[in-house]
Amino acid sequence: MELRLSEEQEMLTDLVRRICQDSFPTSELRAAEASEAGYSQALWSALVEHGICGAQVSADFGGLGLGATEGAVIYEELGRALANSPHFSSCVLAANLIALGGDAAQRGRWLPAIASGEARLTVASLEPAGDFSPRGVTLAAVWRGDEVALSGAKHFVPFGAEADRVLVLARARDPGAVVSHVVAVLVDPRADGVTCVRQRDLAGEPHVAMTFKDVRIPVAEVLNGGEDIWPHWRAAMFQSLIPLAAQAVGAADQALAMSVAYAKEREAFGRPIGGFQSIAHDLAEALVAVRGARVLVHQAAWARDTGRPFERLAAMAKYQACAVFRRVSALTIQVHGGLGYTTACDAQLYYRRAKQWQILNWDHALLEDEIGELTLGRRASAPREAVHV
Repeated sequence: MELRLSEEQEMLTDLVRRICQDSFPTSELRAAEASEAGYSQALWSALVEHGICGAQVSADFGGLGLGATEGAVIYEELGRALANSPHFSSCVLAANLIALGGDAAQRGRWLPAIASGEARLTVASLEPAGDFSPRGVTLAAVWRGDEVALSGAKHFVPFGAEADRVLVLARARDPGAVVSHVVAVLVDPRADGVTCVRQRDLAGEPHVAMTFKDVRIPVAEVLNGGEDIWPHWRAAMFQSLIPLAAQAVGAADQALAMSVAYAKEREAFGRPIGGFQSIAHDLAEALVAVRGARVLVHQAAWARDTGRPFERLAAMAKYQACAVFRRVSALTIQVHGGLGYTTACDAQLYYRRAKQWQILNWDHALLEDEIGELTLGRRASAPREAVHV
């Protein structure tokens, strides 16, 4: 495995870092937190202009067709700046699911639009119970002739109110079936019967709770011909864990850099606090942890790019990177002392996101299950039963 980035990958790193520095300083982040949209339009326009939206969309659909390593490079820089945008929900997760489970018409319609930034999609997977497993999908999808009727609720849907379409995971309900399965339906969030309410979260990011009351959707908007979408959803999530892990590594690296800079300038007892052994040791241990997490992320990306099994490494990378980000962001608060607990200090911007990134998009419990099954052939928790209608 090659640990060094190629010249092209270094150039991509510099490009995304420059975009974030020019379009998304911390003042923009604070403004985005207070806005209804929840993200910077200037940042989104810059990502579109430089082709970042199509970075990992196949060239067959107008994207750049870059690999997982390039995706990790992009997301490490986005994480460093806490650059929240619809990019992950649309250009990574939704694009992955449509590429894997969409039919030719759905791929042809949506993937070029996603790659160009013309359309923004998102995914509604999590429900109020907070269960990431197939059992957690209970929103009903009832077939009625050439339509599907959706009824139920989804929580923490990123950019759900502003998306052009929401990919809703639902439980297929057919009176003639004994065991139901999970389907994915493309839904316009402005359709009759859909309600979106902004949800407060730790990071101030634009998540909404969505309620569906007998929402009628044409059968043509159901992915995978109405068959079980879960294998495709699971595959799409494994692919998406790599950029999520890289994002956490980038944020942890920046939080550590803030801690080191402050420890060099803040004085106590006549010398910088970084000269005290306890603080110096904590910062050194954090550096080792961040670099170790980065290696794991790039190992997972390398495995995917070279056609090797990558799922276990991807799950481990997301698990470890988010844990490291939590520890480093907490250390940043401690190094800054009382200042770190104020909203005027940037340290809290990282600390609040560290926990949220850890518990969304497959939390530690589910990742432990997946790692256990992929490593030992069994899950850490009890087997889950099939869902009966």
